[in-house]
Amino acid sequence: MVQGLQIAQLVLFSVLLGILVLGWRRERRTKKLQDALLNELLAGLGPEHRWFRINLASQDFFARRMRMFGFEAKGLLIDEGDGLRIVAVQADGGRIDRRIPKTAGAVRWRGNVGLRSANLHWLEMGVDHDTVMVSADTGMNAIASREATADIIRTLLPQQPLDASALADFALEKHPLALAVTVAALGLLVATLVDLAVTEHLLLQPRSLYWLALLGVPVGLSFYPLLTRRKVPGREAWVLSILLAGALAIAVPAATLRTDQWLSGGPVAMSYKLLDDAQLEPVQPGPPPVSLRNVREYWKQFDVGSIHELDIVRGPLGLWQLDRSRLNSLTRDWYRRQDEQPKAAGSSPVGGASAPPP
Repeated sequence: MVQGLQIAQLVLFSVLLGILVLGWRRERRTKKLQDALLNELLAGLGPEHRWFRINLASQDFFARRMRMFGFEAKGLLIDEGDGLRIVAVQADGGRIDRRIPKTAGAVRWRGNVGLRSANLHWLEMGVDHDTVMVSADTGMNAIASREATADIIRTLLPQQPLDASALADFALEKHPLALAVTVAALGLLVATLVDLAVTEHLLLQPRSLYWLALLGVPVGLSFYPLLTRRKVPGREAWVLSILLAGALAIAVPAATLRTDQWLSGGPVAMSYKLLDDAQLEPVQPGPPPVSLRNVREYWKQFDVGSIHELDIVRGPLGLWQLDRSRLNSLTRDWYRRQDEQPKAAGSSPVGGASAPPP
């Protein structure tokens, strides 16, 4: 199981690395094609012609949900005075050459509208159904996309009012749903960390809760469409969904453990036989084995095969937990006595012990 998870993680890492490399190579190639296009057109541009580097996507390309790259082509948006010209080159060398009326109705702010936006802010340019999507080319720096894309409208159509989302970055604290998701996710994380810090119960079969952790991920990610429908930008909605998914993946197993513990009848003393290296196995079949290597010095004082009582908790959910309250008291007292023993010259206390980790 563990080896399978490690292989899956390695495969996932390799795939992500491959996507990043492909994206970097494509960005580099299209940038070179854009530079060549600029050098070609620059001689024919007069001082009255303003131009902008842009990313471009056709409506068909932009509508795709399953695509690896965020834009279809790189090129130039040229202000020709009475109209706008878009000249772009695709990664395979194909060209797109369009002319757009220089009117408010032909240049519209779309912003960051979800995963399709590829973390960029976009303009919709054109009339009727003959439109393309244009975003300021900020390279790999998507954070600057909003300001740079909004500046295109400010420059070309200074009298056109801008959408509120173009004027400032998203204010999470002013959006009730986004704020609620953030507070809930952080609250779950803090509560779980506090629980892990103070609990004296140890889950003996961690794999029994893996499925609960995995269940929390899709529940958290399911908030993404809800956030985008409530006008949360795609980038922020994606981050909040991942944050909530991670919080649920951590909090749900911890809450399940505490619930099973509270519903149980309390700890039951069960006999365990000591094996080598602080490993203990139950005398009677039923409960799982217990590993206590964090206090292995304490167990070295006992003979292998000796019998010890451990407090085991099992509630109606069927989870096996070790109640370490009594055991922790015993081990702390033992380590304290070892530390208090006077050290003989050139020797260490019995077992060379030091205080156990919590």
